[in-house]
Amino acid sequence: MQRTFALVDCNNFYVSCELVFRQAHSYQPVVVLGNNDGCVVARNQAAKALGIAMGTPYFRCRCLLEQHDGLVFSSNYALYQDFSDRVMQVLASFCQRMEVYSIDEAWLDLSFLPPEKVTRYGQQIRAQVLQRTGIAVSIGLASTKTLSKIACYLVKHAPGYRGVLNLADLSEEELDGHLGLIDAQEVWGIGRQTAQALQRRSILTARGLKYADHRWLRHLLNVTVQRAALELRGICCSPVTSKAKRCQDLLTSLSFGRPIERLEELEEAVAFYAARAGEKLRKQRLQASRIGIFIHTNPFERGSAQYAGSAELTLPFPSAFTPELITATKRLLRQIYRPGYRYKKAGVYLSELRPSYVLQPDLFGAFSWEEEARKARLMAVVDLVNEYVGRGALFWGAQGLQRSWEMKRQRLSPRYTTRWPEILRVPTASEYHGP
Repeated sequence: MQRTFALVDCNNFYVSCELVFRQAHSYQPVVVLGNNDGCVVARNQAAKALGIAMGTPYFRCRCLLEQHDGLVFSSNYALYQDFSDRVMQVLASFCQRMEVYSIDEAWLDLSFLPPEKVTRYGQQIRAQVLQRTGIAVSIGLASTKTLSKIACYLVKHAPGYRGVLNLADLSEEELDGHLGLIDAQEVWGIGRQTAQALQRRSILTARGLKYADHRWLRHLLNVTVQRAALELRGICCSPVTSKAKRCQDLLTSLSFGRPIERLEELEEAVAFYAARAGEKLRKQRLQASRIGIFIHTNPFERGSAQYAGSAELTLPFPSAFTPELITATKRLLRQIYRPGYRYKKAGVYLSELRPSYVLQPDLFGAFSWEEEARKARLMAVVDLVNEYVGRGALFWGAQGLQRSWEMKRQRLSPRYTTRWPEILRVPTASEYHGP
Protein backbone atom coordinates (compact mmCIF):
# COMPACT_ATOMS: atom_id res chain seq x y z
CA MET A 1 0.00 0.00 0.00
CA GLN A 2 1.35 3.42 -0.95
CA ARG A 3 1.65 5.77 2.00
CA THR A 4 0.27 9.29 1.71
CA PHE A 5 0.72 11.97 4.36
CA ALA A 6 -0.99 15.35 4.37
CA LEU A 7 0.55 18.19 6.34
CA VAL A 8 -2.09 20.84 7.03
CA ASP A 9 -0.53 24.16 8.04
CA CYS A 10 -2.62 27.23 8.91
CA ASN A 11 -1.44 30.31 7.01
CA ASN A 12 -0.15 33.15 9.24
CA PHE A 13 -2.21 31.57 12.00
CA TYR A 14 -2.27 34.27 14.69
CA VAL A 15 -3.02 36.97 12.13
CA SER A 16 -5.65 34.79 10.45
CA CYS A 17 -7.48 34.37 13.77
CA GLU A 18 -7.60 38.14 14.23
CA LEU A 19 -8.80 38.75 10.68
CA VAL A 20 -11.69 36.27 10.91
CA PHE A 21 -13.61 39.08 12.61
CA ARG A 22 -12.10 41.86 10.46
CA GLN A 23 -12.35 40.74 6.86
CA ALA A 24 -12.47 44.32 5.61
CA HIS A 25 -8.88 44.79 6.81
CA SER A 26 -7.41 41.67 5.23
CA TYR A 27 -5.47 43.67 2.62
CA GLN A 28 -3.86 45.98 5.18
CA PRO A 29 -0.56 45.13 6.90
CA VAL A 30 -1.35 43.21 10.08
CA VAL A 31 1.08 42.01 12.77
CA VAL A 32 0.73 40.22 16.10
CA LEU A 33 3.17 41.04 18.90
CA GLY A 34 4.69 38.61 21.39
CA ASN A 35 4.97 38.81 25.16
CA ASN A 36 4.84 42.33 26.57
CA ASP A 37 4.17 43.65 23.05
CA GLY A 38 7.88 43.40 22.34
CA CYS A 39 8.51 41.72 18.97
CA VAL A 40 6.54 40.69 15.90
CA VAL A 41 5.62 36.99 16.09
CA ALA A 42 3.16 36.82 13.18
CA ARG A 43 2.38 38.92 10.12
CA ASN A 44 0.30 38.70 6.97
CA GLN A 45 1.51 38.94 3.38
CA ALA A 46 1.00 42.72 3.26
CA ALA A 47 3.26 43.16 6.29
CA LYS A 48 5.85 40.80 4.82
CA ALA A 49 5.84 42.88 1.64
CA LEU A 50 6.89 45.89 3.73
CA GLY A 51 9.99 43.99 4.82
CA ILE A 52 8.84 43.31 8.39
CA ALA A 53 10.64 40.15 9.47
CA MET A 54 9.72 37.67 12.18
CA GLY A 55 11.12 38.81 15.53
CA THR A 56 11.41 42.49 14.54
CA PRO A 57 11.10 44.71 17.66
CA TYR A 58 7.89 46.66 17.47
CA PHE A 59 9.55 50.02 18.08
CA ARG A 60 11.54 49.54 14.86
CA CYS A 61 8.53 48.94 12.61
CA ARG A 62 5.94 51.06 14.38
CA CYS A 63 6.30 54.12 12.12
CA LEU A 64 6.28 51.96 8.99
CA LEU A 65 3.02 50.30 10.05
CA GLU A 66 1.42 53.64 10.89
CA GLN A 67 2.39 55.02 7.46
CA HIS A 68 0.58 52.12 5.75
CA ASP A 69 -2.47 52.01 8.08
CA GLY A 70 -1.33 48.73 9.58
CA LEU A 71 -3.13 46.89 12.36
CA VAL A 72 -1.25 45.73 15.46
CA PHE A 73 -2.52 43.18 17.99
CA SER A 74 -1.23 41.75 21.23
CA SER A 75 -1.11 37.96 21.44
CA ASN A 76 -4.58 36.65 22.26
CA TYR A 77 -3.68 33.10 23.26
CA ALA A 78 -7.18 32.12 24.37
CA LEU A 79 -8.58 33.05 20.94
CA TYR A 80 -5.79 31.26 19.06
CA GLN A 81 -6.11 28.06 21.07
CA ASP A 82 -9.87 27.97 20.52
CA PHE A 83 -9.45 28.40 16.77
CA SER A 84 -6.77 25.70 16.79
CA ASP A 85 -9.19 23.31 18.51
CA ARG A 86 -11.83 24.10 15.89
CA VAL A 87 -9.45 23.50 12.99
CA MET A 88 -8.28 20.19 14.48
CA GLN A 89 -11.87 19.12 15.00
CA VAL A 90 -12.60 19.69 11.31
CA LEU A 91 -9.45 17.79 10.26
CA ALA A 92 -10.33 14.85 12.50
CA SER A 93 -13.54 14.36 10.54
CA PHE A 94 -11.56 13.52 7.38
CA CYS A 95 -9.50 10.61 8.64
CA GLN A 96 -9.00 8.35 11.65
CA ARG A 97 -5.24 8.81 12.01
CA MET A 98 -4.19 12.37 12.80
CA GLU A 99 -1.15 13.75 14.61
CA VAL A 100 -1.36 17.28 16.00
CA TYR A 101 2.13 18.69 15.56
CA SER A 102 1.64 22.23 16.89
CA ILE A 103 -1.06 24.82 17.48
CA ASP A 104 -1.36 25.39 13.71
CA GLU A 105 -0.10 22.16 12.13
CA ALA A 106 -1.29 18.56 11.89
CA TRP A 107 -0.51 15.47 9.84
CA LEU A 108 -3.23 13.29 8.38
CA ASP A 109 -2.61 9.74 7.19
CA LEU A 110 -4.48 9.48 3.87
CA SER A 111 -3.03 6.11 2.88
CA PHE A 112 -6.58 4.70 2.68
CA LEU A 113 -7.25 6.77 -0.46
CA PRO A 114 -6.48 5.70 -4.04
CA PRO A 115 -3.57 7.83 -5.38
CA GLU A 116 -5.74 9.46 -8.03
CA LYS A 117 -8.13 10.85 -5.38
CA VAL A 118 -5.57 12.30 -2.95
CA THR A 119 -5.21 15.77 -4.48
CA ARG A 120 -8.96 16.28 -4.77
CA TYR A 121 -9.39 15.14 -1.17
CA GLY A 122 -6.80 17.69 -0.06
CA GLN A 123 -8.74 20.43 -1.84
CA GLN A 124 -11.91 19.34 -0.04
CA ILE A 125 -10.13 19.50 3.31
CA ARG A 126 -8.88 22.99 2.59
CA ALA A 127 -12.32 24.19 1.52
CA GLN A 128 -14.03 22.74 4.60
CA VAL A 129 -11.54 24.24 7.05
CA LEU A 130 -11.98 27.66 5.44
CA GLN A 131 -15.77 27.40 5.38
CA ARG A 132 -16.18 26.16 8.96
CA THR A 133 -13.47 28.19 10.72
CA GLY A 134 -12.51 31.06 8.40
CA ILE A 135 -8.84 29.97 8.53
CA ALA A 136 -6.95 29.44 5.26
CA VAL A 137 -4.55 26.49 5.25
CA SER A 138 -1.79 25.12 3.03
CA ILE A 139 -1.67 21.38 2.43
CA GLY A 140 1.39 19.38 1.39
CA LEU A 141 0.83 15.80 0.21
CA ALA A 142 3.66 13.28 -0.07
CA SER A 143 4.82 9.78 0.80
CA THR A 144 6.73 10.88 3.93
CA LYS A 145 6.39 13.53 6.61
CA THR A 146 9.58 15.29 5.53
CA LEU A 147 8.44 15.49 1.91
CA SER A 148 5.03 16.76 3.02
CA LYS A 149 6.86 19.56 4.84
CA ILE A 150 8.70 20.33 1.60
CA ALA A 151 5.40 20.34 -0.29
CA CYS A 152 3.87 22.75 2.22
CA TYR A 153 6.92 25.00 1.92
CA LEU A 154 6.52 25.06 -1.87
CA VAL A 155 2.79 25.79 -1.62
CA LYS A 156 3.41 28.86 0.55
CA HIS A 157 6.04 30.23 -1.82
CA ALA A 158 4.17 29.50 -5.07
CA PRO A 159 0.55 30.78 -5.18
CA GLY A 160 0.00 28.87 -8.43
CA TYR A 161 -0.58 25.67 -6.48
CA ARG A 162 -3.69 27.27 -4.90
CA GLY A 163 -3.03 25.92 -1.43
CA VAL A 164 -2.56 22.20 -2.22
CA LEU A 165 0.43 20.37 -3.70
CA ASN A 166 0.80 16.62 -4.15
CA LEU A 167 4.45 15.72 -4.77
CA ALA A 168 3.29 12.46 -6.34
CA ASP A 169 2.11 14.56 -9.28
CA LEU A 170 5.71 15.69 -9.95
CA SER A 171 8.36 13.71 -11.77
CA GLU A 172 11.60 12.84 -9.98
CA GLU A 173 13.42 15.48 -12.05
CA GLU A 174 10.86 18.17 -11.14
CA LEU A 175 11.09 17.27 -7.47
CA ASP A 176 14.88 17.36 -7.53
CA GLY A 177 14.71 20.75 -9.21
CA HIS A 178 12.64 22.10 -6.31
CA LEU A 179 14.86 20.44 -3.69
CA GLY A 180 17.90 22.02 -5.30
CA LEU A 181 16.47 25.47 -4.55
CA ILE A 182 15.70 24.77 -0.89
CA ASP A 183 18.40 25.27 1.75
CA ALA A 184 19.25 22.22 3.82
CA GLN A 185 18.28 24.14 6.96
CA GLU A 186 14.68 24.30 5.71
CA VAL A 187 14.38 20.50 5.87
CA TRP A 188 12.35 19.23 8.81
CA GLY A 189 14.70 18.10 11.60
CA ILE A 190 17.74 20.04 10.37
CA GLY A 191 18.64 22.83 12.78
CA ARG A 192 21.09 25.68 12.39
CA GLN A 193 24.10 23.87 13.85
CA THR A 194 23.38 20.70 11.86
CA ALA A 195 23.02 22.78 8.69
CA GLN A 196 26.43 24.34 9.36
CA ALA A 197 27.94 20.88 9.82
CA LEU A 198 26.41 19.82 6.49
CA GLN A 199 27.75 22.95 4.79
CA ARG A 200 31.26 22.08 5.92
CA ARG A 201 30.77 18.83 4.02
CA SER A 202 29.46 20.64 0.91
CA ILE A 203 25.81 19.66 1.49
CA LEU A 204 24.01 22.94 0.95
CA THR A 205 20.54 22.04 -0.33
CA ALA A 206 17.76 19.56 0.30
CA ARG A 207 18.74 17.80 -2.93
CA GLY A 208 22.32 17.38 -1.70
CA LEU A 209 21.02 15.89 1.54
CA LYS A 210 18.72 13.54 -0.34
CA TYR A 211 21.54 11.91 -2.28
CA ALA A 212 24.14 11.88 0.52
CA ASP A 213 25.15 8.48 1.92
CA HIS A 214 22.72 7.95 4.81
CA ARG A 215 25.12 5.64 6.67
CA TRP A 216 27.80 8.30 6.49
CA LEU A 217 25.31 10.90 7.79
CA ARG A 218 24.45 8.76 10.79
CA HIS A 219 28.09 8.06 11.56
CA LEU A 220 29.26 11.68 11.33
CA LEU A 221 26.11 13.43 12.62
CA ASN A 222 23.12 11.57 14.06
CA VAL A 223 20.18 9.34 13.27
CA THR A 224 17.83 12.32 12.82
CA VAL A 225 19.83 13.55 9.82
CA GLN A 226 19.93 10.02 8.42
CA ARG A 227 16.15 9.73 8.65
CA ALA A 228 15.69 13.14 7.00
CA ALA A 229 17.80 11.98 4.04
CA LEU A 230 15.88 8.72 3.74
CA GLU A 231 12.52 10.48 3.91
CA LEU A 232 13.61 12.86 1.13
CA ARG A 233 14.03 9.72 -0.98
CA GLY A 234 10.47 8.63 -0.18
CA ILE A 235 11.35 6.07 2.51
CA CYS A 236 9.01 6.53 5.46
CA CYS A 237 10.83 6.63 8.81
CA SER A 238 8.23 8.46 10.89
CA PRO A 239 4.59 7.31 10.70
CA VAL A 240 1.63 9.32 11.95
CA THR A 241 1.09 8.71 15.66
CA SER A 242 -2.45 9.47 16.78
CA LYS A 243 -1.65 9.03 20.46
CA ALA A 244 -0.07 12.14 21.93
CA LYS A 245 3.22 11.63 23.71
CA ARG A 246 3.11 12.14 27.45
CA CYS A 247 5.18 15.16 28.40
CA GLN A 248 8.11 14.60 30.73
CA ASP A 249 8.09 18.04 32.36
CA LEU A 250 6.08 21.23 32.26
CA LEU A 251 7.08 24.90 32.44
CA THR A 252 4.96 28.01 32.99
CA SER A 253 6.87 31.26 32.69
CA LEU A 254 6.36 34.81 31.42
CA SER A 255 8.16 38.11 31.70
CA PHE A 256 6.54 40.74 33.90
CA GLY A 257 4.95 43.83 32.45
CA ARG A 258 7.16 45.89 34.77
CA PRO A 259 10.06 45.06 37.12
CA ILE A 260 9.07 43.68 40.53
CA GLU A 261 10.96 44.39 43.74
CA ARG A 262 8.55 43.44 46.54
CA LEU A 263 8.31 39.86 47.80
CA GLU A 264 4.52 40.07 48.03
CA GLU A 265 4.16 40.74 44.31
CA LEU A 266 6.60 37.97 43.45
CA GLU A 267 4.53 35.60 45.57
CA GLU A 268 1.44 36.57 43.59
CA ALA A 269 3.27 35.93 40.33
CA VAL A 270 4.62 32.48 41.23
CA ALA A 271 1.23 31.52 42.70
CA PHE A 272 -0.40 32.57 39.42
CA TYR A 273 2.09 30.49 37.40
CA ALA A 274 1.68 27.52 39.75
CA ALA A 275 -2.09 27.65 39.25
CA ARG A 276 -1.64 27.68 35.47
CA ALA A 277 0.80 24.78 35.70
CA GLY A 278 -1.69 22.81 37.78
CA GLU A 279 -4.40 23.48 35.21
CA LYS A 280 -2.15 22.13 32.44
CA LEU A 281 -1.36 19.06 34.53
CA ARG A 282 -4.99 18.19 35.09
CA LYS A 283 -5.88 18.78 31.45
CA GLN A 284 -3.32 16.11 30.51
CA ARG A 285 -4.38 13.89 33.43
CA LEU A 286 -0.96 14.07 35.04
CA GLN A 287 0.50 14.83 38.44
CA ALA A 288 3.96 16.04 39.42
CA SER A 289 6.41 14.65 41.93
CA ARG A 290 8.86 17.57 41.83
CA ILE A 291 8.33 21.31 41.58
CA GLY A 292 10.77 24.15 41.09
CA ILE A 293 10.84 27.90 40.52
CA PHE A 294 13.27 30.44 39.13
CA ILE A 295 13.50 34.23 39.22
CA HIS A 296 15.92 36.60 37.55
CA THR A 297 16.48 40.25 36.76
CA ASN A 298 16.66 41.80 33.30
CA PRO A 299 20.13 41.06 31.83
CA PHE A 300 19.60 43.79 29.21
CA GLU A 301 18.98 46.55 31.77
CA ARG A 302 22.27 48.40 31.92
CA GLY A 303 23.39 49.80 35.23
CA SER A 304 21.06 47.54 37.20
CA ALA A 305 22.25 44.95 39.71
CA GLN A 306 21.84 41.41 38.37
CA TYR A 307 20.65 38.31 40.19
CA ALA A 308 19.22 34.91 39.27
CA GLY A 309 18.06 32.18 41.60
CA SER A 310 16.29 28.83 41.43
CA ALA A 311 15.20 26.10 43.80
CA GLU A 312 13.18 22.89 43.70
CA LEU A 313 11.81 20.24 46.01
CA THR A 314 10.16 16.83 45.98
CA LEU A 315 6.48 16.83 46.97
CA PRO A 316 5.39 14.40 49.72
CA PHE A 317 3.03 12.80 47.19
CA PRO A 318 2.59 13.39 43.44
CA SER A 319 -0.01 16.13 43.05
CA ALA A 320 -1.96 18.32 40.66
CA PHE A 321 -3.82 20.06 43.50
CA THR A 322 -3.35 23.79 43.01
CA PRO A 323 -3.19 24.83 46.72
CA GLU A 324 -0.36 22.35 47.29
CA LEU A 325 1.54 23.63 44.27
CA ILE A 326 1.09 27.25 45.39
CA THR A 327 2.26 26.47 48.92
CA ALA A 328 5.38 24.74 47.58
CA THR A 329 6.27 27.60 45.21
CA LYS A 330 5.89 30.26 47.90
CA ARG A 331 8.12 28.22 50.20
CA LEU A 332 10.78 27.97 47.49
CA LEU A 333 10.50 31.66 46.63
CA ARG A 334 11.31 32.69 50.20
CA GLN A 335 14.49 30.63 49.97
CA ILE A 336 15.85 32.39 46.88
CA TYR A 337 14.38 35.89 47.09
CA ARG A 338 16.90 38.67 47.64
CA PRO A 339 15.72 42.24 48.34
CA GLY A 340 17.07 45.18 46.40
CA TYR A 341 16.77 43.69 42.89
CA ARG A 342 14.40 44.50 40.03
CA TYR A 343 13.03 41.12 38.96
CA LYS A 344 11.89 40.78 35.36
CA LYS A 345 10.87 37.15 35.03
CA ALA A 346 9.77 34.15 37.08
CA GLY A 347 8.70 30.64 36.26
CA VAL A 348 7.38 27.41 37.72
CA TYR A 349 8.48 24.04 36.39
CA LEU A 350 7.12 20.59 37.20
CA SER A 351 8.97 17.34 36.64
CA GLU A 352 8.78 13.59 37.28
CA LEU A 353 5.26 13.58 35.87
CA ARG A 354 3.07 10.51 36.07
CA PRO A 355 -0.55 9.61 35.22
CA SER A 356 -3.09 10.93 37.69
CA TYR A 357 -4.75 7.53 38.00
CA VAL A 358 -1.57 6.08 39.53
CA LEU A 359 -1.65 6.79 43.28
CA GLN A 360 1.02 5.42 45.59
CA PRO A 361 -0.24 5.43 49.21
CA ASP A 362 2.09 5.83 52.15
CA LEU A 363 3.11 2.68 54.00
CA PHE A 364 2.79 4.39 57.39
CA GLY A 365 -0.70 5.81 56.93
CA ALA A 366 -0.06 9.49 56.09
CA PHE A 367 -1.95 9.05 52.84
CA SER A 368 -5.76 9.43 52.79
CA TRP A 369 -7.88 8.15 49.92
CA GLU A 370 -10.81 10.27 51.11
CA GLU A 371 -8.68 13.43 51.12
CA GLU A 372 -7.36 12.73 47.62
CA ALA A 373 -10.91 12.20 46.34
CA ARG A 374 -12.00 15.49 47.92
CA LYS A 375 -9.12 17.34 46.24
CA ALA A 376 -9.95 15.79 42.88
CA ARG A 377 -13.62 16.81 43.14
CA LEU A 378 -12.72 20.37 44.11
CA MET A 379 -10.32 20.81 41.19
CA ALA A 380 -12.82 19.24 38.79
CA VAL A 381 -15.41 21.86 39.78
CA VAL A 382 -12.91 24.73 39.44
CA ASP A 383 -11.77 23.54 36.01
CA LEU A 384 -15.33 23.01 34.81
CA VAL A 385 -16.45 26.50 35.84
CA ASN A 386 -13.38 28.12 34.28
CA GLU A 387 -13.89 26.18 31.08
CA TYR A 388 -17.54 27.20 30.81
CA VAL A 389 -17.38 30.83 32.00
CA GLY A 390 -13.79 31.65 31.03
CA ARG A 391 -10.34 31.19 32.48
CA GLY A 392 -9.93 33.07 35.73
CA ALA A 393 -13.59 33.04 36.73
CA LEU A 394 -12.50 31.08 39.81
CA PHE A 395 -8.99 31.56 41.17
CA TRP A 396 -7.05 31.36 44.43
CA GLY A 397 -6.58 34.47 46.53
CA ALA A 398 -2.81 33.96 46.58
CA GLN A 399 -2.78 34.79 42.84
CA GLY A 400 -3.66 38.42 43.66
CA LEU A 401 -6.47 40.68 42.51
CA GLN A 402 -4.85 43.64 40.74
CA ARG A 403 -1.82 41.89 39.18
CA SER A 404 -0.25 45.08 37.94
CA TRP A 405 2.86 43.03 37.17
CA GLU A 406 1.10 41.00 34.46
CA MET A 407 2.39 40.87 30.90
CA LYS A 408 1.62 43.98 28.84
CA ARG A 409 -1.09 43.42 26.25
CA GLN A 410 -2.23 46.92 25.42
CA ARG A 411 -3.55 45.92 21.98
CA LEU A 412 -5.43 42.79 23.04
CA SER A 413 -8.47 42.00 20.90
CA PRO A 414 -11.67 40.64 22.47
CA ARG A 415 -11.78 36.91 23.26
CA TYR A 416 -14.81 36.49 21.03
CA THR A 417 -15.14 32.71 21.30
CA THR A 418 -14.17 32.02 24.92
CA ARG A 419 -15.69 34.85 27.01
CA TRP A 420 -19.42 35.57 27.08
CA PRO A 421 -19.00 39.30 27.89
CA GLU A 422 -16.68 39.67 24.87
CA ILE A 423 -18.79 37.81 22.32
CA LEU A 424 -19.07 39.53 18.94
CA ARG A 425 -22.09 41.83 18.82
CA VAL A 426 -23.80 42.66 15.54
CA PRO A 427 -25.78 45.95 15.63
CA THR A 428 -29.36 46.00 14.48
CA ALA A 429 -30.42 48.07 11.48
CA SER A 430 -31.74 50.88 13.67
CA GLU A 431 -28.49 50.96 15.71
CA TYR A 432 -26.38 50.95 12.56
CA HIS A 433 -28.26 53.68 10.67
CA GLY A 434 -29.43 55.62 13.68
CA PRO A 435 -32.97 56.85 14.50
